[in-house]
Amino acid sequence: MNNEKNHVSFFGEKPLLFGLAVSIIFTVAGIAILSLGFYFTSLSEMYLKPAESFIYLTGAFLGGFLAAKKAGGKGLVYGVEIGICYYLFFIIVSLFFSTASLSVIALALKGVYTIIISAAGGICGLAFA
Repeated sequence: MNNEKNHVSFFGEKPLLFGLAVSIIFTVAGIAILSLGFYFTSLSEMYLKPAESFIYLTGAFLGGFLAAKKAGGKGLVYGVEIGICYYLFFIIVSLFFSTASLSVIALALKGVYTIIISAAGGICGLAFA
């Protein structure tokens, strides 16, 4: 019975996987709630892009924060790693759904913002460790 692996403890033992999983789950849930909010209310769609960017960057910050807090050290390293993995995950997902909305400048800026925000989350996570 002790030799059985628990999938939840697997993510808890590895700070990078834990932070990445939490950030992706947070972002997907946030965007789903945001979409439902825009669908069922009379909010203008001009607020959709800023709200999506806020949820995306909050997910990056949260992932870096929780990974560094779980690790107890190397906040900048874990934050940057989370940022890179998180960015690549959503770029790959966006390639499956729509290639028309991707430009090189927008991709580069989004990558830089994601890495900076997740690194800041990693540094802040050390303060609360």
